[in-house]
Amino acid sequence: MIREVTSIIGLQVAAAMSVALVFLGWLGTVAAASALVGGAIAVVPGAFYALRIVRSRNRSPERMLRAHYAGEFGKLALTFAMFAVTFAWMKNVSVLPLFTAYIATLAVYWVALLMFSKIDNR
Repeated sequence: MIREVTSIIGLQVAAAMSVALVFLGWLGTVAAASALVGGAIAVVPGAFYALRIVRSRNRSPERMLRAHYAGEFGKLALTFAMFAVTFAWMKNVSVLPLFTAYIATLAVYWVALLMFSKIDNR
């Protein structure tokens, strides 16, 4: 389980970096920085959730369910807070790269989950 979690997080970071490099070449440093922030907004809350789940993996089902709820709530709260801080404090933010990297990073998560489920079902 830990190997899969670190693999997904690594793939998400790679996706965010790739999107940032594309925007660096296309629109410059502000766009690349915005893309990196968008990627971080997806990766950090996802890592928080994963940490909560990994820490509860050998617990009772009730504790695992509580960890899932707490992790999901924390993930949503962190995502909201990170977007709020980004738009409140970043002077130059480019919205297109920010949301492109955010969506690409989340897409990596879902594709990786689908791939891992297909591997496990063989």
